[in-house]
Amino acid sequence: MIMSVFTEKYNHIENRLINKAIVEANNRALPVIAQWDTGATGTCISKDLVRQLQLNPTGKIQVRTPSGIGIMNKYLIDIVLNNEVVIKDVIVMDSEIGNQGIDILIGMDIIRLGDFAVSNYDRKTQFSFRIPSQEHIEFSK
Repeated sequence: MIMSVFTEKYNHIENRLINKAIVEANNRALPVIAQWDTGATGTCISKDLVRQLQLNPTGKIQVRTPSGIGIMNKYLIDIVLNNEVVIKDVIVMDSEIGNQGIDILIGMDIIRLGDFAVSNYDRKTQFSFRIPSQEHIEFSK
């Protein structure tokens, strides 16, 4: 796997960790707005993105959300991070996340492939991700 390291920086404290990515499926590649969520076990895509990529469900999956348990369609896509690393055959679920202004919610199924860190130093949020994992990140006094 190609090593990729990137940092997304904001000029203020941010409540959402968002960056750009590319989703590929059915011989199409679309730029997307991605939100990173360590509280999500799996990755979700918007129903609008399902339509744009003309995805066909590969099955159904039971998911637990803060609002309850539901059954969602699942799909298979590739995700390109930092314009260089392709994560192939990611199983994703469709969701209403488009209502939040995002196309894809990146969950722990992707985050666990690398090292992830968030900082809010000087009242400016930034997050970094590197893949594959290189070492433990540990803070000390």
